[in-house]
Amino acid sequence: MGEESPDHLYLKWCLLTAAREAGAVAEVEVSGLGGVWRADVLASDAGGRWRIALEAQLAAITADDIRGRSERMLEDGVPSVWFCYRRAPWLGVVPSVRVGEVQDEVMVVEGLARFTAGEWVKAGPMTLVEFLRRVFDGQMVSYNPERRAAGLVLDVLWVDSRCLRAAADYRESEESARAREEAEQRQSQEAAQVADARRFQEDVLLGERLDEEEQAGGPSWRLSDAEERRLRLQQITRRMVRRVLAVVERKLRAAGVALPRLGEVGEDTAGWAMDVLQQKGFRADHVGRSIGDARYAGGIPLMGEAAHPVAVIDPDPSQAGSRVLAALVLVFTNWELRSRFLAQAPRPPWDVSDRYVTLTLDFNRLAPAAQVPAVLNVSIPQQPTAGTRRTGPCACEVPSLHVVFPDGVEVVEPCEENTPSSAFLTARCEDCGALYEGAWRRIPAPV
Repeated sequence: MGEESPDHLYLKWCLLTAAREAGAVAEVEVSGLGGVWRADVLASDAGGRWRIALEAQLAAITADDIRGRSERMLEDGVPSVWFCYRRAPWLGVVPSVRVGEVQDEVMVVEGLARFTAGEWVKAGPMTLVEFLRRVFDGQMVSYNPERRAAGLVLDVLWVDSRCLRAAADYRESEESARAREEAEQRQSQEAAQVADARRFQEDVLLGERLDEEEQAGGPSWRLSDAEERRLRLQQITRRMVRRVLAVVERKLRAAGVALPRLGEVGEDTAGWAMDVLQQKGFRADHVGRSIGDARYAGGIPLMGEAAHPVAVIDPDPSQAGSRVLAALVLVFTNWELRSRFLAQAPRPPWDVSDRYVTLTLDFNRLAPAAQVPAVLNVSIPQQPTAGTRRTGPCACEVPSLHVVFPDGVEVVEPCEENTPSSAFLTARCEDCGALYEGAWRRIPAPV
């Protein structure tokens, strides 16, 4: 063995005194059985239950050589800790630290790590005495962390055992959270698959029911070929419109999406139906609420390709009976209007259909007129006002009525039962200027 350098002797002395201050029994130059290895400083407890070799390594040595020396000591049950002054190539290959003096006190300055915020980071310096005390007590252990911060380049580091428990708890919580997330994703996917299958089945059943209705109400054999083709085209178009509106309305309800309320800006029934049809690639144009055409029974017609009518919204049963109306989808904004129409409307012409094809969107009605504020931010304009009007309802024997529609002012006449328009708009008498609370209807266009 060569002569030891002063730096090596000084580091051995520092290890010896620090080990004794840390509470261990320490001796220098202790050999193992058979002289296979020799420790610079061998520390142990008073009862001899554990032994640890403290090695001062300042001379050049390869990583394989220092790993071999550590393994030979470990075969005799003696783990080792290696110390150096400068960054050596073997630092971190075996359990080791770099030491230095800070204000005349020997400190461990490299080779320590701590766990925080989900990763291992470099720990601050620690006195050599405190480091050895923790190593002897089992509080500090050598560890090769997987998840580490940038700059923590050594493989084997010394960490506090409490940090190991914190890292294990963090991994367990991460794995639990990942397992919960995967389970939730699987449940969500399964629920979506079940919902898709249920919607597909409902769509199939709806299509079969519509096909049966179309077959039951098909054109009569007495019609000419041209009339039969025209009616067949109307029936196909009617089925498409009804299916589109019914399926979309049902899906909106299943998704918990509120349907538009009649009267909201840009969301009236005709506008909503047109948007739905256009999203499905079907063309529909709203031709107005008051077109003076008795064929639509005072309702709102929706027009398809080449200006062919495909649906009518809220037709008046008292004006029903036309062949055109019988060939269209009748869309009602609530069940009451649909029930009243089916109860009061005459039967459709025998050569067009044996029953009306209806669809109820079940929109919410607006609040009564007394609860509606004076200024409405809706698509229906306010009624015209005048400087002098009598308070209370109109009491004229023969009132002269007019109503403000979105298209403009229109003269109307009293009737016995409410019409779809009178259910949502209020008439006013031109003679007395008061509101008319009775039922009214549009004046039919002259034939």
